[in-house]
Amino acid sequence: MNLHLTDFNEAERTDYMMVVASMAGQDGAVTSEEIYAVRQLSLQFVLGPEARGKVMAATATPPENMDEIIDRLGQTDLRYSLLLDLAAMAYRDEVFSPAEAEEYDRLSTRLGVDKAHSQAILNFASSLFAPGYTPAKASENLENLEKQGIPRRVVSLSATMMAMGICSPAGVHH
Repeated sequence: MNLHLTDFNEAERTDYMMVVASMAGQDGAVTSEEIYAVRQLSLQFVLGPEARGKVMAATATPPENMDEIIDRLGQTDLRYSLLLDLAAMAYRDEVFSPAEAEEYDRLSTRLGVDKAHSQAILNFASSLFAPGYTPAKASENLENLEKQGIPRRVVSLSATMMAMGICSPAGVHH
């Protein structure tokens, strides 16, 4: 079964994007590229105006109930795509700071994703923003994720993946 972001209710999608948006501010500065990315990802997630407002606010101040949100999302297939979107947000400004690395590790542990899968997702996200990135290279790296036991269908829920045209909404590679 292929999932799509809209298979999750707006509250879940909003929670997800608030967590992603909070990563933008982990290094102490939110760049215009990160703001633009949060807006674009919110559109990919089909969020209404009120939800988008909550998400944009999370770039400056993480939600107070962040751990509760993470615990809820950790029980769903969104946990792998969430890690990918978190890593992509961290790499968006081309600097993966120690504070971002610490938060990524904390969140991956809280989501119940083992270290090997967490690192594989981080490596994949890094490749998306590396010089010389091509969709073909992303596809090859996506196959490496699958070889490490991370199903394409759960990673394809990532708004970053859809925004970059790596996966179609149905989770099937172009």
